[in-house]
Amino acid sequence: MQGFKCRVTNVRSTARRVAPAKPPVWCEDNPARCTRGAKQMVYWNQLDGNNIEVSGNDLSGHPRSPGYNAKLGFADGAQNDIFG
Repeated sequence: MQGFKCRVTNVRSTARRVAPAKPPVWCEDNPARCTRGAKQMVYWNQLDGNNIEVSGNDLSGHPRSPGYNAKLGFADGAQNDIFG
């Protein structure tokens, strides 16, 4: 996946605006630390431009590996908390 910034012009919409996205954080051991609302895509193990750093093991004893799951605050189902 590659993120792009784009600008759409000459369009009218009644949809609510998406809130500015924030980087996700590892919050498996403390759900209060989870990023609330709109979250950025996970950029990890890149040569440059990472937006998350993890080290150590998760609660099951495996090396931490970010994913789109509750360990980073991504809930199952529709992401209704992304709107501003």
